[in-house]
Amino acid sequence: MTDRSFQQANDQSRERLARLVATLTPTQLTVDLGEGWTVASALAHMGFWDRWQEVRWTEMLAGKWSADDDSMIDAEHVANEALHPYWSGIDAEDIPTLALDAATSLDALIASAPDAIVDSLEGGTSAFLTHRHRHRDQHIDHIERSLAAAAAAPAAARPLERSIIDRNAESRRRMAALVGRLTAADYALPTAPTEEGSWTVGQMLGHLAFWDRSIAARWNDAVERAGSDGPLEPIWVPGDILVAINPPLAALVGAWTASLGTAIGAEAVSAAESIDALLESLAGRIPGTLAEERPSRVNRWMHREEHLGSVEAALRR
Repeated sequence: MTDRSFQQANDQSRERLARLVATLTPTQLTVDLGEGWTVASALAHMGFWDRWQEVRWTEMLAGKWSADDDSMIDAEHVANEALHPYWSGIDAEDIPTLALDAATSLDALIASAPDAIVDSLEGGTSAFLTHRHRHRDQHIDHIERSLAAAAAAPAAARPLERSIIDRNAESRRRMAALVGRLTAADYALPTAPTEEGSWTVGQMLGHLAFWDRSIAARWNDAVERAGSDGPLEPIWVPGDILVAINPPLAALVGAWTASLGTAIGAEAVSAAESIDALLESLAGRIPGTLAEERPSRVNRWMHREEHLGSVEAALRR
């Protein structure tokens, strides 16, 4: 009787992969696994080899390839070594989903295989074609150990990830491009009303400038208090106080905007440049966990993108 116990093991490894994928954060995808590997590149590796074996199974079930083709099996290490640099360069957030999709597709194909083919593989050098759980579990074990170690490491040992710096820069460039095409009349256009009221384009840019300057001031204060090697702990404004600050601030920004005119756009860009440069210079000292605990301290793109979207919508109306 054909032994298909591997199917349960495959299912369990795929479900285990699904649980891992469901909880991974962008920060965890960058965790170092050693020897140039990250969580993202390991998942890319897993997904590739499941796709590779899926193609083999498709050919085998169609009678076009035999699992005893030693030349193909012997060449696998060559493909692995050749593709490793590409996997190491992958930083796409959809890599976990692609790995899970590959596992799901392959396991369904293996489960549909005739007993005769399964029997011919079991116990031989090509048993890896049915026992895909072995390869997956090996890498999932490694990933889970590394994630646990990273979580247990001191926060200072995990600096701010580069992707945050890059996204801040991207939002700053978007702002600069937008400001560059604004006319004097555009600054008076109303944006869509929010809980804080209806602001003009100029007020929105003044709001962005104010908060980027405020964040920069708090980081500079933290650096001064910490010295050259102390922990950076910028003061923060509680959410309920922010709610009380923003409405009256809008009126002040309106007066400020009226006084500065179109110069408010340049001020917003300048403020963004200042805080972004400061965060980049401090990236090695800023705990990576801060992006999750207090995202607005470092993820300046989040605040900008929301308001720049409102400005662009006002220009389209």
